[in-house]
Amino acid sequence: MKTKIATILLFGATLTLAGCFSDGGSGPMPAPDTTGKTSTYQSTQFTLSFPAGWDVIESKDFTSEIPRETVLVIRNNIKNDTFTANVNIVKNDLQTGTNSLDYAKEVLNRQRTGLLDYKETKREIISVPVGGQGQESYYTEFEARLNATDPVLKFAQIYAASGNSGYIVMGAWSMQENSTIVEQVVNTVKSFRVN
Repeated sequence: MKTKIATILLFGATLTLAGCFSDGGSGPMPAPDTTGKTSTYQSTQFTLSFPAGWDVIESKDFTSEIPRETVLVIRNNIKNDTFTANVNIVKNDLQTGTNSLDYAKEVLNRQRTGLLDYKETKREIISVPVGGQGQESYYTEFEARLNATDPVLKFAQIYAASGNSGYIVMGAWSMQENSTIVEQVVNTVKSFRVN
């Protein structure tokens, strides 16, 4: 089956919002993995835990349509005809160093003005591990679409800044997604830490 990859972009290549992975199949969908088993992705820059069996796509395997700022995509191994739940990590080069909370505010302000039907549904202050120390940042959930023909999707994000690098860890899922999958996406997003 042919896999189609389309990445939703915000402000050109400065902020990646979601990867949509669908296949052309229409057969029955297997039940989600509820075993609770996780795998860990670790690079020299960051570490992330995700559901065992989900697909890991590294930047070396990206096609040219994936922006260079995207460094990792993890997607549900159960594909959906319209939108497959996924988590992606974007690394932006920052002109000056900043803290994670200020970076989060900057990203959120851009999203509010750059997305259609943007509706923030949750925002809470969290501690994101950066170099072994907790940094105050935001965990947010929102609904949005890039243009009028796209479906409204749900998103969960955290934000981290380390030196001149800013990370956006974003999970995305359809409005009709199974609650187990939603929980897995949220847990994956919240597991992110900068090494």
